[in-house]
Amino acid sequence: MKKIGYIAAAALSAMMFMSSCDELDQYPKTETSSNVVYSTPEGYKQALAKIYAAYVIRGQEEGGGKGDLIEEDPYYCSRACFNLQECGTDEIMFTWAVSDELKEISLLQGLNGQSKWIAGAYYTLYYIVTLSNDFIRNCEGGDAEIELMKNEARFMRAYAYSQIMDFWPVGAFVTENDPVGAYEPKIAKRDEICDYVISELKDLVDVLPEKNDQYRANKYAAAALLSRVCLNAPVYKESNDVSYYNDCIKYSEMVINGGYSLEEDFYKLFNAENYKRTNEIIFSFYTGKEGTNGNKGYGSTTMLICGSANSSTIIQVINEDGEKEDKNIATLNAINVLGCEKNYWQLFRARKQAAQRFESGDERDMFFKTERSIDNPSPIDEKVAKEGYVFNKFCNTNDDGTIASDFSTTLSMVDLPVLRLSEVILNEAEAILRGGTGATKTAVDLVNQVRKRAGVSEFSLDDLENTENGVQYWNLLEERGREFMLESLRRTDLIRFNAYAGDTQYNWEWKGGVLSGTQADAKYKFFPLPVAELSANSALYDPYYK
Repeated sequence: MKKIGYIAAAALSAMMFMSSCDELDQYPKTETSSNVVYSTPEGYKQALAKIYAAYVIRGQEEGGGKGDLIEEDPYYCSRACFNLQECGTDEIMFTWAVSDELKEISLLQGLNGQSKWIAGAYYTLYYIVTLSNDFIRNCEGGDAEIELMKNEARFMRAYAYSQIMDFWPVGAFVTENDPVGAYEPKIAKRDEICDYVISELKDLVDVLPEKNDQYRANKYAAAALLSRVCLNAPVYKESNDVSYYNDCIKYSEMVINGGYSLEEDFYKLFNAENYKRTNEIIFSFYTGKEGTNGNKGYGSTTMLICGSANSSTIIQVINEDGEKEDKNIATLNAINVLGCEKNYWQLFRARKQAAQRFESGDERDMFFKTERSIDNPSPIDEKVAKEGYVFNKFCNTNDDGTIASDFSTTLSMVDLPVLRLSEVILNEAEAILRGGTGATKTAVDLVNQVRKRAGVSEFSLDDLENTENGVQYWNLLEERGREFMLESLRRTDLIRFNAYAGDTQYNWEWKGGVLSGTQADAKYKFFPLPVAELSANSALYDPYYK
């Protein structure tokens, strides 16, 4: 099958273990019991589909109806994680910062555990863990197909835990071996979670198949996630152990030698036909190549495209009588996903530091700039129409520039890429620079593969080893900013390069509430745990927000 249908499933017998559910109503809505779901092969497929879908949709009906979680369910897991990864960085300014309760995250100032977005990410990520644990419990003694699905559930659990340890210093730690029902789980520090995730992924590299159906994890998805986690492991574990960089190189090479290749046209990785780009996209979440409304969710790429869209871009296109510019999406794709003028949200725009990091001719320089300033001089809580460039990286157009669906469409048909070959290549290059061994190419060769695709000049070793703004390997950090803009990696990258919070010289527009930027408290390298969760679970504690 090309995709797994998103059907309401009931791998839901487990209550939301991380809190006292009766107090918080933090439990899944269920419609079918586990003994019914796991009675047929089709039931297993539906339950696995629910695990994959839980990252990009939020309910048991299209559009989020019959939401999986009661109360703490702000939009979608992918949208909450995007806000945490991108909002408080040098990439985006939120036009809706105040009304959407994102001002504190945007400014890296006054963060607290009352945030609906922090709670949303916390509960929806743990919901994926819950679904996965329940699925795995019910796979004992299964046949080869069920064993494969069990390992895919383990991959999704590892993916969820990898994000949990990115955001919080401690968290609940539960596997299929723990009890079902309301209880206080073991609390683990993120270095313990890191060890677990690495161990799981190393095993999955050996047991997942080399090829799997699209949108389902294979061994290379596990290896690519290992590449990412091992590169960040010294941060998670507060360690100088270079063996993690060796592992990053090992698993990066596995992916690089696994038959993948860089897509020649960068923009095709983020358009409505990006489901065809399995040469570079190792793992992605389905959004909608079949059907005019995709998965009918307002998170995922619908938010990325409609959120970027601005009324001025629509006016520009109408004034040109619908004429398209080059295939690199200069104007048409800057508009909005849908080809329908009412669907621009004006949710966010680029901060100056993101807009100015591109060289002339860089194919990744995907902004609408006409009659707009590159900077954002007004305070972050003021809506000023012409400030800041508008992103047009993600777009709901086909390869030939035509709009992917008709004017009645209200949602994106662009899949959400999660693991790409270019990330693995740059991961390996960085691991080499940081002292890892075992590579078959130099860091310079690897980085220049990515730059060549972008149409820009090559870097030298001196370029890569350059220190600027007090940040070692500054040009590599900037290269990652160009390559992965809006792909929910920026906060993690900035922290790893010591360019985010605490003792760092690097600042950006409105960081710390100052236009020119100022240092932010070191504790902002972590998000606070949700207040309600701390109240409900006596074993949980927050070492940074007291």
